[in-house]
Amino acid sequence: MTRSSSLEIGCVLDTSHVVGIAADHGGYDLKEHLIKILRGAGAVVVDFGDGQLEPGDDYPDFVVPLARAVVSGQVKRGVAICGSGVGACIAANKIPGVRACLIHDPFSAHQGVEDDDLNVICLGGLVVGHALAWDLVRRFLGSQFSGKERHRRRLEKISYLEHHPSPKANCTSDKTGVSNESLKLHLFRHGETTWSFASQHTGHTDLPLTARGEEEARELGKTLKGISFSHVLTSPLLRARKTCELANLEPAAETDADLAEWDYGDYAGQRSEEILIDRPDWNLFRDGCPNGESPEQVLDRADRLIARVRTLKGDVALLSHGQFGGILAARWIGLPLAAAQHFPLGTASHSILGSDPHHPEVSVIEHWNRTSCVSNGIFVKRSTIERWENEGGGIPEEQPAMAKS
Repeated sequence: MTRSSSLEIGCVLDTSHVVGIAADHGGYDLKEHLIKILRGAGAVVVDFGDGQLEPGDDYPDFVVPLARAVVSGQVKRGVAICGSGVGACIAANKIPGVRACLIHDPFSAHQGVEDDDLNVICLGGLVVGHALAWDLVRRFLGSQFSGKERHRRRLEKISYLEHHPSPKANCTSDKTGVSNESLKLHLFRHGETTWSFASQHTGHTDLPLTARGEEEARELGKTLKGISFSHVLTSPLLRARKTCELANLEPAAETDADLAEWDYGDYAGQRSEEILIDRPDWNLFRDGCPNGESPEQVLDRADRLIARVRTLKGDVALLSHGQFGGILAARWIGLPLAAAQHFPLGTASHSILGSDPHHPEVSVIEHWNRTSCVSNGIFVKRSTIERWENEGGGIPEEQPAMAKS
């Protein structure tokens, strides 16, 4: 049964949530005081120590177990205390998933939860008095994360950093000491499939590459020699993963679900001309697909992915698809989703999204829809001849050139 205790007007502590608390010698007295008040209010409190006043103890020994308990769900929120609160904050934030902050004022105690999903409050036992500390803790425990889109977006960036640490720095710096290793996104569309050849909307239908598509991927790989990618991210769909493998971008590739193609739902396998027979005014970028993704859902996916990759440095490879690749380009330079229809991508194409070297804050499209000779000439010519011959056509023998009269 959920219990709650009204501690003050506008602040209700949900005592069904377990609270964890930890402190070293510098925060021992404040810890004992807060435990007494919390339990008196009906809260379930887990004391992670120190269990006695020990002048030589070390705050990581108590704060780290508390932080891990918060991440695992053993406790809902945590209170970490040391003499100044600084050491406790540093230790807690070493555990991925913990969002700990040193709090001194009532506004930050609740705003940190509402906007930043703060889950561990850090206090200085030798800095804040007992009355103020209780006011901060009750506001912290009585607040909830708002879940607003802008706050979720920012937290996703932080979470991505926790799970994708940047490689060791090997870039040069200017005289100010600021790194000049800029981010370049190398966007690749997968090689040919039977449906891409026939201009059928594929979406999440997991088709393999054709023989030509595999050759396209190998040729694409040859053009990438000399580029050292700091990260390689690929759509989970087979055609993108196989292109990644044949282009020799494995084994460092990571699968990212946000790179998948637009889910076409009921329109999977159909060509636009067929859809327009029943819906003459249909536009994918405005209307989406029945039982598939809406434009808003795809937009969220693209913006979420861009927010993550903007935390990276160097040359980053993205293996994706035709429609979603165009959306990434549009959103990279700040255009609305509908503008993506103006950015077509050929199979096994290579595009580069970067920034103006003189104005790094300005995002640009450096190159768009480059394809290797396998798509532009030699292989296309060879495969066209093979198809013609297979269908019974004949290739006339080359005649000697006639002498000029």
